[in-house]
Amino acid sequence: VARQTTRSSGINAEYGDMRRVQIVEGGTFSPLVLTTTGGVGPEMDKAMKRAAKLLEDRHGEMYNEALTTIRRRLRFCLLISTLRSLRGCRTKYSPAGLNEIDFNL
Repeated sequence: VARQTTRSSGINAEYGDMRRVQIVEGGTFSPLVLTTTGGVGPEMDKAMKRAAKLLEDRHGEMYNEALTTIRRRLRFCLLISTLRSLRGCRTKYSPAGLNEIDFNL
């Protein structure tokens, strides 16, 4: 992928939206990119490493075990969401507690 630089601001075109979000909305934007072959983008790699470091510091877990756990949980969450989108949910959907609500009708 060729990166284009805008001449007026010198900001990479792919990070132009990130800059707008930081200035206009006062927030940050990090695209967490995953590939179909199991690879991750640089922002996602940084996010997973930071989460593993926080788990290591706060809960005393080993860094490599924390990173492995994060990757494993992410894989299963993605697998479950993919299966649900393709096959549908197997349980009948019913809004939580909607039968017990009194609507004063």
